[in-house]
Amino acid sequence: MKTVTLIISSLFLFMALGVSAQQHGPQHRGQRGHMNPEEMVKKQVEQMKTELKLNEQQEKQVKDLFTENLKKREELMKKYQGQRDSVMVYMKKMEDQQNLSLKKILTEEQYKTYLTNLEKRKQEMEKRRKEMMDKRGGQRGGHGAPATVNEDHECNGCGGCGKHK
Repeated sequence: MKTVTLIISSLFLFMALGVSAQQHGPQHRGQRGHMNPEEMVKKQVEQMKTELKLNEQQEKQVKDLFTENLKKREELMKKYQGQRDSVMVYMKKMEDQQNLSLKKILTEEQYKTYLTNLEKRKQEMEKRRKEMMDKRGGQRGGHGAPATVNEDHECNGCGGCGKHK
């Protein structure tokens, strides 16, 4: 009897979690689980409003700037789909241009704070990216990095040197 109760309870729990996950899914996020563009802009502006204490005029200007840049980024991603290097070059240029525009909108102190916070976020993102790469490498049995070739090694059929096909 305890086993049956446990099984029924477990099934109920899994169903409840599934329904909960569906409620917080597609209507809030885009096709790959990312926020939709309007939500991204709204979140960025709210964060800047809080961190930098933006006035109403600054808030509107920042929102307009971010909205325009987001549209440009989407066009860029479509235009250079699959060309990561090209996208990265243009994204960097867009980021620099956005920062120049923000420098005109924000006070000197707000801009310094913005740059400091931006750098912190970049470092945190890089840290998370490295953690994910390490985690993925560990899951693949350490095959994340390509093997190096040592031309003068004594080979006994290793398969990694490219001499045995």
